[in-house]
Amino acid sequence: MQAQAVMLKVSEIFETLQGEGVSVGAPAIFVRLAQCNLHCVWCDTKYTWDFSRYRYDEEVREQSALEVAQIVNASGTRRLVLTGGEPLLQQRALEALFSRLAPDIAFEVETNGTIAPEPAALARVNQWNVSAKLSSAGDPEHLRIRPQILTQFRDSGRAFLKLVVHGEDDYAEADALVRLLSWPRERVLLMPLANDREMLRERSSSVAEAARTRGFRFSSRLHLELWGGRRGT
Repeated sequence: MQAQAVMLKVSEIFETLQGEGVSVGAPAIFVRLAQCNLHCVWCDTKYTWDFSRYRYDEEVREQSALEVAQIVNASGTRRLVLTGGEPLLQQRALEALFSRLAPDIAFEVETNGTIAPEPAALARVNQWNVSAKLSSAGDPEHLRIRPQILTQFRDSGRAFLKLVVHGEDDYAEADALVRLLSWPRERVLLMPLANDREMLRERSSSVAEAARTRGFRFSSRLHLELWGGRRGT
């Protein structure tokens, strides 16, 4: 597959610090792809997929895999975070990107865990940040939870299950999902549902305690704390 001929639907590309998960605080270049197969009510990147509210021609640009790879390879960081939207909707095109990335770049993918990764992705991606959605996200269970696919991520040995939670109902649902998947507790993270600094600060202590008592990890949202979740941060 020629990278020059393969186009990606891109929302934005920017350098920042990883704001969530086990790599929090690490310098990274983010490639945010457009389109998603879920419709989370609390999503903070609706501009990548909700084109009833945002204009597609203003929010999405097509860039070749070669062009994106050149931007990533020339960046000042050696960590790429591929996010969205749901990036694995474009994974056939991503094969061309993988082939052009410098071998010293650590590669993370943020995914909702509903689309099975192709062999090329499993071979190249260093870390999967799998944000399976609980019922509070608003989509029906059969759309947001695909146990066979989640198990495939689990078995890669390079995947972390990152669950957005707020309150006892979410904690109970998270517990049930971890049991269903037999997901190793040291690779589960609970993260507060929040869309601004104040909400993050208000909810973090209770989520952190819920994570501690379960043997899970806690993830804050550094981009909210530092920059208020402004786009491009």
